[in-house]
Amino acid sequence: MEVPESFVPFPNQGPFPEHIGPIHVRENSEDLILGLRAEDRHTNHGGSVQGGLLSAFADFALGRAIGADAPDDKDRATVSLTVDFLKPAKPGDWIESRTRVDRVGGTVAFADCSLTVDEREIVRARAVWVVAG
Repeated sequence: MEVPESFVPFPNQGPFPEHIGPIHVRENSEDLILGLRAEDRHTNHGGSVQGGLLSAFADFALGRAIGADAPDDKDRATVSLTVDFLKPAKPGDWIESRTRVDRVGGTVAFADCSLTVDEREIVRARAVWVVAG
């Protein structure tokens, strides 16, 4: 499926995101903006994009944003993820994530994520991450 011109495959996605992706990243952007083309395989029984896929994409985006803002190379993991589904997405939609990191501390981090289709917000997520190990 077609990917917008300014996006390239996100490197080193990891095994699980490869099942839901490919996930792309906007090149030459000050903000970390990720994108995913919704496919038929992402739908639920009603034909809209399954909430689990949207949650996984938001969690991926939050983790990458927190990692980019962290002052160290420590591994971090999701402690809490709250997801609000505002509007449905359908196959063929280009879904973009925009994140805002509130704080990255020595043990926990807090961030928000918005998933949009054509500038229309479809998901709002909030996460708390902890330093793993």
